[in-house]
Amino acid sequence: MRTRTASFIAATGLLAGAFTGLNAASAEAAPSASIDAAESAASSITWGSRGDIGGDGTVWAKQNGEVIAEAHWQADPGGTANPKGDTLCASDYSGDGRSVRAEVSIPATVSTKGLTAPAKRCVTKDVAEGKSLHINLCLVSSSGTICSPGLAVKA
Repeated sequence: MRTRTASFIAATGLLAGAFTGLNAASAEAAPSASIDAAESAASSITWGSRGDIGGDGTVWAKQNGEVIAEAHWQADPGGTANPKGDTLCASDYSGDGRSVRAEVSIPATVSTKGLTAPAKRCVTKDVAEGKSLHINLCLVSSSGTICSPGLAVKA
């Protein structure tokens, strides 16, 4: 497989640096003869995340150095004086034709499907205080869905 991959790179004149960010599993799974547009776009996505004090958290997707989407979990926005439940939001910052889906393990999802970017949708749930959860960010297109690794959050 490595020989075919190396031949493909040499034959098309691509630099090895163009594959920075691909993990070994995706490189091995790619056919040596061609890379379709969806796979190429997915391979250029990088994921990041940040957990905040109190259990809140954000997962984001970057493409070409720009944040294109986020999933955000906020435990009890409004604080203890005016709690509004626990909120999951999906934000789409890119007009690339993909929708954004945020998922939390209670389970609940929210999606920007049908909206024009930039777009944001939120869903509020009342989850038992202190419950450990995970959130994911997914990019959805007609070619398929790719999702981030999970981020631990709390209600």
